[in-house]
Amino acid sequence: MSCSRTSLSIAPLLFALAAGQGVRAEETFDVSAFEKKAIELTGFVEVRPESQSLRRDSTGYLLQYRGISPTTLDRVSSAVELSGILRHESLSFNFTGHASSVSDSQASASDGRMYEAYASWQPDPTLATEVGKRALRWGKGYAWSPVAFLERPKDPNDPELAREGFMMLTGSVVQSFDGPLQTLTLTSALLSTTADLNADYGAQGHLNPAIKLYGLIYDTDVDLIYAAPGSRGTRWGLDFSRNLGSNLEIHGEWAHTTDANRSLLNQANELAIQTRSYDSYLVGLRYLTERDTTVVFEYYRNGNGYTAPEVSQFYDLVRASATNASLVQPASKAASQGYNQPNVMQNYVYLKISQKEPLDILDFTPSVTMIANTDDHSFSVTPEALYTGFKNLELRLRLTLNRGDSSTEYGEKPVQSRVEFRARYFF
Repeated sequence: MSCSRTSLSIAPLLFALAAGQGVRAEETFDVSAFEKKAIELTGFVEVRPESQSLRRDSTGYLLQYRGISPTTLDRVSSAVELSGILRHESLSFNFTGHASSVSDSQASASDGRMYEAYASWQPDPTLATEVGKRALRWGKGYAWSPVAFLERPKDPNDPELAREGFMMLTGSVVQSFDGPLQTLTLTSALLSTTADLNADYGAQGHLNPAIKLYGLIYDTDVDLIYAAPGSRGTRWGLDFSRNLGSNLEIHGEWAHTTDANRSLLNQANELAIQTRSYDSYLVGLRYLTERDTTVVFEYYRNGNGYTAPEVSQFYDLVRASATNASLVQPASKAASQGYNQPNVMQNYVYLKISQKEPLDILDFTPSVTMIANTDDHSFSVTPEALYTGFKNLELRLRLTLNRGDSSTEYGEKPVQSRVEFRARYFF
């Protein structure tokens, strides 16, 4: 396995991880009540029926249902997730396994994989190392996170879902201070790529080292992040989060990427690889009113996204493939290599408003979420009702509406509307 000189120069930084500072117990405390258990297991099982109303005149429909003509699609999904921690003195093992299945009138599929499975060694309260499959949580964004350099992307429609991690070695060291700088933490990682290891992260034969320096300064969380060149280009990042009172938090992220590849259709509708540098950033806030209404707002700039004319050319290609068989393969290839990815364009707004227990209805939280593409003025809106009044049971009803004109992102989605019900039992 080969690696760059930059990668090797950073590698010695990568072997320590810090835990938080311990808290001295008062003599009146029952210490045994706060001791960590040797084995902890949690998880859930869920079932999710849904019904989709399809938009037959969309390019998304043509790509996904070419040769068949459903107008609606009923689907049933199920999932099981199990997480656990095994502890012995300074050693621990953490894991999260996920299995799912989906079935509808067109197809059925099932999948099972480990989202996380890693060992941790913490010889003292300020040092630790971890090795295995980890899902990191770098960044302060809620729906998006430009500085999440070693992670799979979030789903903005459901950003709190667990995600699969990558195999890596991580480590950190933490130090506390008196003064404006209260905490300083250095975290580092190696994410090696081979034919069998992290193959979907990028090109093989790289160590992909990264470091993150966290500081709590003047009551503001700040991260400086660097990912060395390897399977992907060099990346620099900065994020922050600060509470401006008990009910308002603001946050932001900025990331600069060099030598990034992007597939682009030329005038002959042939894909060419474009290598470029770009900046992505995010600003957002979370506000809680006196009546327990929570507002989350974010603006996201996707520096590697396509412009409206570039995406419009792709939609024209897909439409032309309906009557010209020779264009089917170029259209499908363009879709798979970037043009059909989520948040394909450059400017997005996220807004979620939720109300806890309106009209004194206990354990009930309604909400509405909107994701808007400000380049083409298309959007998705999702009203939702969540009820948790039964022990260990969560019930959620959602309606998703995709709206937009022709040749807009959400106007070309194959699904015009979706209603789904999710029952999730925790154990």
